[in-house]
Amino acid sequence: METSLRTPRPQRYLYAMVEGLPRWWRPPREGVGVGAVTARPVRDLFLIASPIVSPPGRTSGTQARHHDVVGSLLEAASVVPFRFATVVPEMDVDGWLDARMPLIRTGLAEVRGCVEMAVRLLRLEPRIERGPGANGVPSFLRTVADRLIERAGLPNWRYCPSGSGGNAAASLAFLVPRAGISVFLAHIAPIAARAEGVAVVPTGPWPPYSFTPALERETAPTAGAVLA
Repeated sequence: METSLRTPRPQRYLYAMVEGLPRWWRPPREGVGVGAVTARPVRDLFLIASPIVSPPGRTSGTQARHHDVVGSLLEAASVVPFRFATVVPEMDVDGWLDARMPLIRTGLAEVRGCVEMAVRLLRLEPRIERGPGANGVPSFLRTVADRLIERAGLPNWRYCPSGSGGNAAASLAFLVPRAGISVFLAHIAPIAARAEGVAVVPTGPWPPYSFTPALERETAPTAGAVLA
C-alpha cells in the first residue's frame, strides 16, 4: 500500500500594509510565524508579513507578538493593521491584496499621520447604580463618554460598551494626530478629574485598529460610530 505525505503549502501571516515606512525600521525579533518578519514592496506601499505553517491559535503569546510587530510601525506615515490570524497562501497573496487594495488605500488615507488613543471607563463606586435615570451604570458611562467626546473635539471616535448592569464598562477610541497627543490628553483631563465614581484611564498611542476597514466588507467603516 502506497502512502504519500503532502507538503504544506507555503503561507504568509499578514500584519499590516504600510505607507511611508521609515528607512530605519527594523521588525521585532519574533513574529507570529516561525520565520523572519519582512517588509515586501507592493507598488508604493509595504506589506509586513512572515512565513507560517498554519493559522495560529489565539493565545496571549501569539497576540502579543502580533501587536509587537504592528506597534513597531507607529512612526510610519500610515498603517492599516490586519486582524489577528490573517493568513493567506503564499501564491494567493497578490490576488488577495489586489481585491482589497481600494479599501486598503481608503483606510491609509483616513488614518494618515494619526494614532489611536484609547480611554477606558470603569465603574469605581456602587452608588452610581442608584443615581438618577433608569438605565443605571451604562447610561452614566455614556454620559461621561459624551463629555469626553465633546472635550476632545475630534471628528473620528468609536464608543464600545461592554458588560451590563452593575458590571458595565465602556471604552472610547479616538483617532488623534500624532503631534497632538499631549493636546488631546490636556483636553480630556478635566473630565477625567471630575468623573466621580468612574475611573477614566487613557492609554496609547496605539496603531489605529479601530479606524481601519474590515477587509471582508465591501465598504469602509464610518467615523463617529458606536460599536455594540
